[in-house]
Amino acid sequence: MRLPMLLCFLLVWNGTLFWAQTIKWQDAQKLDPKTVTSLDCSGLKWDTLPVKIFEFVALQSLDLSKNKFAFVPDEMKVFTQLQDLKLGKNKLDHFPLVLCQLPLLRDLSLERNALRMLPDQISALSQLQYLDLYGNAIEHFGEGIFLLPNLRLLNIEGVMYGTIFAKQLLARLPHTKVLIDPPCKCLD
Repeated sequence: MRLPMLLCFLLVWNGTLFWAQTIKWQDAQKLDPKTVTSLDCSGLKWDTLPVKIFEFVALQSLDLSKNKFAFVPDEMKVFTQLQDLKLGKNKLDHFPLVLCQLPLLRDLSLERNALRMLPDQISALSQLQYLDLYGNAIEHFGEGIFLLPNLRLLNIEGVMYGTIFAKQLLARLPHTKVLIDPPCKCLD
């Protein structure tokens, strides 16, 4: 009998060391969906999520990076245990509002999409600690990002902004490490 391929790694979170087992999509389909907590669906060239994925309700970590998603379906709200979501390198041009319904989300990677704005509803992600927006075309950050009480790391490298905005952003996020490129004076 062939066993499913498992990717194991050590994870340190808030000083706690534990094992995480990430299962590839093709192997996860052979398992009981209620037992899978970490799923890797990266690089599968999906433009929509298969219906079967919504059976994996125990997911704490989900990697959907390197696909072709232009939107995220409302069915994502079934992942109420999700803490880590990777949606980088897709084709998202709007922040998926359904993500604001994931109460335990701590790490959200949306790098290298085409996001233009952050909605005020992002403030509902009260557990969010890490937000990666690298390489997006964000023109409007909204107010919600400034209301995230646990945000510790914000990556906006590759996002164009002026010196005035950069100063305001850093002043309004005093407890957040902001990874930021030098601002462009041409945008002031």
